[in-house]
Amino acid sequence: MSSTEISPNTAVATTTRTTKSSLEEHLAIFSSKCLSQNAEEFFKDVGDKVTAGHAVRQLLLDQPETRDSFRHLGGFQALLGTLDLLIQIFDDDDRKENPPAGWLYLLRITFTILAAALRDHKGNRVFFREGVPGRGWESAYQKLQNLRRSVLDAGHGTSCLPDENLLGCLFTCAIEDETAHQLFTETQPEGAAEPTTVDKSHLPSQNSGNPSITDVDRRGSPSTSFEKRLGTAAFLQNPEALCVALRLWLYWQKVAQNAAPVRHLSIVQSTLHLARSRAHNLVALHRTNLLSILLSSIVDPRFTNRPIDGIWELAALLLTLGTSQLDDARLLYLHASTLPSVAGLLLHALQSSHSPSCFHFDLSIHGYSSIELPDIGVQFPPTSSSNGYTLSLWFQVTRFDSNAHTTLFGAFDPSQTCFVLVYLEKDSRNLILQTSVTSSRPSVRFKSVAFREGRWYHIAIAHQKPRTTSSSRVSLFVNGSFVEQLKANYPMASPLSKAKAGDADHDSAKLKFNPIQVFIGTPQDLASRLGKGVVSTQWRMASTHLFSDVLSDDLIAVHYELGPRYHGNYQDCLGSFNTYQAAASLKLRNDSLYSGKEQQSDIILAMESGGGELLPERKIILGLSTAYVFPASKIGMNNELHIPRFMSRAAIKAARNLNSKGHDSLVVNSAIPTLNRAFSHPHGHAVLTGDPAVLVVHSLDNAAWQLGGCTAVVLDRLDRASDDQAVLCALDCVFETIRDNWRCSETMERENGFAILANLIGQKIGLGARGTHDSSINQSNHQATREAKKELALKILTVLLQFLGFRRDQPELSVLNNPLAYRVLLVDPDYWRSMPVKVQILYYDQFIVFGLRSKYRSFNAKRLSKMRIIKRWLEALKMDSFMSTTFDHFQPAFRAILTMNMTGDSLRSLAMYITYAFEKARREEQGLRDQNHSQPMNESRTEAPRLEPPQSSDFREDIPDVELSTDHIAIRLLESFADLVCLPGDTSYLMKFTRTVTSKVRFVYRMIDVG
Repeated sequence: MSSTEISPNTAVATTTRTTKSSLEEHLAIFSSKCLSQNAEEFFKDVGDKVTAGHAVRQLLLDQPETRDSFRHLGGFQALLGTLDLLIQIFDDDDRKENPPAGWLYLLRITFTILAAALRDHKGNRVFFREGVPGRGWESAYQKLQNLRRSVLDAGHGTSCLPDENLLGCLFTCAIEDETAHQLFTETQPEGAAEPTTVDKSHLPSQNSGNPSITDVDRRGSPSTSFEKRLGTAAFLQNPEALCVALRLWLYWQKVAQNAAPVRHLSIVQSTLHLARSRAHNLVALHRTNLLSILLSSIVDPRFTNRPIDGIWELAALLLTLGTSQLDDARLLYLHASTLPSVAGLLLHALQSSHSPSCFHFDLSIHGYSSIELPDIGVQFPPTSSSNGYTLSLWFQVTRFDSNAHTTLFGAFDPSQTCFVLVYLEKDSRNLILQTSVTSSRPSVRFKSVAFREGRWYHIAIAHQKPRTTSSSRVSLFVNGSFVEQLKANYPMASPLSKAKAGDADHDSAKLKFNPIQVFIGTPQDLASRLGKGVVSTQWRMASTHLFSDVLSDDLIAVHYELGPRYHGNYQDCLGSFNTYQAAASLKLRNDSLYSGKEQQSDIILAMESGGGELLPERKIILGLSTAYVFPASKIGMNNELHIPRFMSRAAIKAARNLNSKGHDSLVVNSAIPTLNRAFSHPHGHAVLTGDPAVLVVHSLDNAAWQLGGCTAVVLDRLDRASDDQAVLCALDCVFETIRDNWRCSETMERENGFAILANLIGQKIGLGARGTHDSSINQSNHQATREAKKELALKILTVLLQFLGFRRDQPELSVLNNPLAYRVLLVDPDYWRSMPVKVQILYYDQFIVFGLRSKYRSFNAKRLSKMRIIKRWLEALKMDSFMSTTFDHFQPAFRAILTMNMTGDSLRSLAMYITYAFEKARREEQGLRDQNHSQPMNESRTEAPRLEPPQSSDFREDIPDVELSTDHIAIRLLESFADLVCLPGDTSYLMKFTRTVTSKVRFVYRMIDVG
């Protein structure tokens, strides 16, 4: 190199120094460098300062390396100092009457510089949020609040500082688009005019950064025009700025005397649109403390008396991801007892936050989005010691693109000799499995299922390797059920390659298999089209597992019943993670397939002994879910990873190398047992490409369990409910909390929560535990009419039955999924037999549905037979009174229960009751006769009114709605008993009766005597 030549490194260093000097010069002009100068000196030449501000912004946008220098030069402190000096202008008695022209435009430039300094620099974002004195965003909120107060105190009103201008500055900073300011301002305010001395040549182009917003329809209302103005391409870059804007707006509404102006609602409507348009925006907003701010405003008395459109919708939208802070959940449960609107919001949050945590792949951002693993670390497809492989995947497609396939999973080596691709066809939406790129029949289509949008699916693809006597077959399971089996080519093994020097296996072997790359979603290399908005596909993945064996049908069913919220490796006793509904489904499957050998099935083994016995962890090749997103992927102020101290040096070095390459979002392969091994090997971690969003749902049912073990939290709400609507809402919340959560279900059972719930229900419908009217409990809160109580009891019973598995629309599909709750809530309480006729009709009819009409009646009968219903009802017949109308519905239910539980104990109890009833009636009649004989002859004899037993079953229709006598009830039960025991052509029940009822001779004699 000659003396006149300059090395590239020297040129780069020189350019960097020049750029830094230029940034320092312009920043000094913009902030006047010395922040202690008075306001008059600071604003003597606003034009030069605005020009310098534009120059700073342009440097930050054009040369990203200057963003570190901006932080080192105190640029963030200078921006906040500018806000302080603006406040001084209106606090100064000499200047507040005539503030300098263009000061509003300078305020706007301040936030555009802030947006440019934060763009694509996580270190700057962390520094401004946490490192700036007073914490940057919190300090900005306080200063803007003080600035508005100073302007109003100076007597200028909102004409000098329109609220819309402040909101527009913050919204512009949030989405990094200057033209978005037009959404909030119809006309340029007086103070916002650009100074005439500004040099326009230094101004940046309007479309720098994000796409500009054009053709703003100023006549449209905020709720209808935001989609036209923002579209679906708006990306929330700085959600904290939007949070500050909403905090300001909420504060103004609290202190305002009148309703908010229409233009004020722009900030709420625009935030709603951003959150609805992209999952990334919703996640970004949820990570701020916006939800806490909204909830505290919702329960504020100043808002409850004057609700504002958009606030409830925005809070409900954020609650679909749950509450990241327990204080938010506590606030909801606390105020749900007193505010009906909050109770409805809590119920909505419980229902919507049942969705699983997942990865959201949005191909409209770049045309591709995926999770990529450079190597799975083992030979694939599995070696000869295995029967094949199984792919298990939980996914939901939120939007199909009719012009592009939806890729779910892929695995291939560099030569594509080994090739596996799973995708949904764009036209038919059938699942396609492709196992070759060179074969004449490279793929197979499963035509039995067409996948739909908006539904969660669990698919399992079990691919068996070919045998000498049979070809390779692949089976598809959807939602735990076998769907279709096809012949398909088994993937070829990757070719061998020479080991490189330095490889771990270089000394032991000269050849090794090529690495197998695995991806979830659509990688950039496989994208059909690249660019923003060219592909509209969006889908979500909760978990993915790849096993080096073919799983059995039963084990796949067990995995499905665990649900998409399960994120383990299937090594524990999986029955502990089942909800009542899932456990009932598996028990039903086990009883139907393995009658007489139930304890020997894979289902029982996996649920009780442990899934690791059927599926050892060594057979798990790949396991990915949001639970394995590296928790240390938070970025520090220097754009570096925060590494846990327990990691080894090699693992820390590998993680930092990945971070230096731009991979700050890492997913650990759960098949690797430790983080050290995961980061020390390429098959231990995957990277996110194409900006998939990580949706972590903090569900409200888990929050209830964390707050107070679930039982006390949800039942206290029901106890505090003061009216019928609140009771129903609280009851819905109870069941939504425990229905899909195994922890809460277990807690309710362990802490006797169902018995407490039964007692509370009796109180709410105005009856005590024995069916008597309770006049001592919450009498002041229950002034509803008798008809209202009847309707409440009917609605409560309907909710209970729905929770317990009763399907009123399809009774043949009713399955008794929770026998404990069924017994405690329906069988044990006596108050159901004291309810109005409509309630009792439904109450007795559900016994018939579960026991006789359901196609799962055998399964239901086994559970009902253990509840001793016959004995409890016979005791009730001795103590309670029955009307003729309700007994017409009681008798079929009694017969149904007796049919499914024709045991010796039931027959003996029934025979004893019938004998008792007739004996009691005989003694009562004899007592009346003796009493009449003892009266004087001159006294008139009046017999007690008594309903004679009917002579035939046709007489029952003419029975008036009166209380039935004991002997009448006995005869009705005796008829049912005789019909069952004396079935034509079937003497089994009769033989059982003769063996069971030891006093049958006396019993028959008594029946003949009665006849």
